[in-house]
Parts: sequence; structure tokens; C-alpha cells
Amino acid sequence: MLVAEQLSKQQLHEFAQMEDDCFEADDSRPLIPEGFYKVRGIKIDKAISHFRTPKMFVTFKITSPAQYEETELFMAINLIDTKTGKQFKKVPSGSKYYEQWVIANGNIKPSRKDRMSPVIFINGYFEAYVRTVKPKFKDGTYKPDTFYYSIIDYLKDRIQ
Repeated sequence: MLVAEQLSKQQLHEFAQMEDDCFEADDSRPLIPEGFYKVRGIKIDKAISHFRTPKMFVTFKITSPAQYEETELFMAINLIDTKTGKQFKKVPSGSKYYEQWVIANGNIKPSRKDRMSPVIFINGYFEAYVRTVKPKFKDGTYKPDTFYYSIIDYLKDRIQ
């Protein structure tokens, strides 16, 4: 049976319109040279990644060097306990979130039972390492370099 025979009149109308529509391209992800940059935290999002892993995405804006100023990059942080595979309620001291939070807190560790709010990243100025992500096809070979993009790999120090 043809697909069109299985659709209602409303679905047929929507399907016909879809064939005529053009899709608008999204902005491509920035690609800048790897290395250390001065950045400012501007936004926090939580989402489930493509591997069904809860993650936090902290977006930073580059403040220096001037040629990359205003470029926005994100840092992805897993929010799962590797022992249980569940989203953590207590942040393990060996997790990336714990490490990056302590750096954002001026290298001051939290006391036991302290709240570790991600708001600490917002409006903070940091020295961050930018890394290039090189996606692969399912067969393990690298996709063309046009698909490469930059991310914040880690924060090295809080500046202000």
C-alpha cells in the first residue's frame, strides 16, 4: 500500500506542503584553534544527550583574544553517578562537575552538605581550554573536517 493511501486528508495536505517547503540551515558550530582563552559564563542548560545521559551545558563567551571575542562555545558535563548510572543527588568528588565547580568557586572546596549550584559559572571570568571535536561515522572513520567544531574542554582557573 502506498504511503499516500494510509494518510488522512489533513495528513495528505500537510505532506504535500512539506514537499514544497525548504528548510532553513541552522548556524554552524564555531571552529577556532585549540588552546587557552579568556571566557565568561553566560548560560546553563540541562538536557538528555544522544546517549540518554543527563548533561549540563554551560555556555561561555570568549572575551580574549579579540579576534574570537563574542564567540560562544559550550562545555558539556555529565550529571550521572558512574557507579549507579543514575543522575547524582550528591556530587561525587571525582566528577567533572565537582572539579569545574571548585575551580569556578576560586579553588575552594564545598563543605559537607553544601549546595553546589551551577549558577556559580554565570558571569564568572575564567581561563578555559578550547578543544576541537572531530565526529566520526558509525564505522569509526572521521567525518570531513567541515563537521569539526570547538568546545570548552575544561576551566583552568577563575580570573574574577
